[in-house]
Amino acid sequence: MVFWLINGEDSYEEAWEFIAEAETTLPTLLDTTGVMSGQYSREEGGSSYAPYPVQVILDREGVIRYLSYQYDADLVTDTISALLAE
Repeated sequence: MVFWLINGEDSYEEAWEFIAEAETTLPTLLDTTGVMSGQYSREEGGSSYAPYPVQVILDREGVIRYLSYQYDADLVTDTISALLAE
């Protein structure tokens, strides 16, 4: 299982400041053009807006198995457990 943070459309400096404040060691991708963020938008081709970060879980083939704009710990746990059992 691999976890990535994707910072959408912030400058390098803003992203680095967030990473430093969060004290995360997760690999972070900088999406300055919004191409990755746009793939997980509320409307196809639209912008990805939410009051919280978007959570996306992909299976081994890259198929979206979970996408949420609000964190649901039980659903995330269930989705990961199901994927690990496959």
